[in-house]
Parts: sequence; structure tokens; C-alpha cells
Amino acid sequence: MARIVNYSDEVHIDKMKEVIPDKLQNALVIYEITNQYPKTWDNYLKLLMQAYKVLYLDKAQGTIFGPEANVEKSREKKDPDAMEIDEIHKKKGKNLRYCQ
Repeated sequence: MARIVNYSDEVHIDKMKEVIPDKLQNALVIYEITNQYPKTWDNYLKLLMQAYKVLYLDKAQGTIFGPEANVEKSREKKDPDAMEIDEIHKKKGKNLRYCQ
């Protein structure tokens, strides 16, 4: 979105500094003191993401489809009366043959 508007990277970086959490701002204060903040928008965002992952490890450890435990929980929520086709074939010992 920042690339759509024609503002300089400095404007975007300054505006982002105003809205990032205090804890993240405090972690990046050394860059401010030494004047080593990234000058480009992309590099600044990369720095923010790296610092965020370190500071908020519990929030940054998610996966797209959720942890494996959620898969087990979702299996438990299935309708107990639903048929498990694979299980039926295994119990009856049927080996299905397919025409070639």
C-alpha cells in the first residue's frame, strides 16, 4: 500500500514510528541513537518484523492452518454418527481393485 502513494520512504517510516507499540519503539531506540535506522521502507519493515518476532515470540509463532493440536481438536468435534468410509473398508478387509 505504501508503494501506491507517492510519498518518500522517510514519510512512511515517520508515520510508522508513531503507531508501533512502545515496547517495539524501546527495542529500536539504539538505531535512533546511532542514526542507523534503515533508510528504505522495505528495510525498515524487515527490521520491525525481526524485532517484533523477538519481542512477541508467542504471537509470532503461529502457523497458517494452526498448530497440530487444533487438528486433533477438530477431529474430536466431528459428528459421532458420521460414517468413516476408510475405517469401514479396513474393518471388512475389502481390497478394492481398479480397472486399468
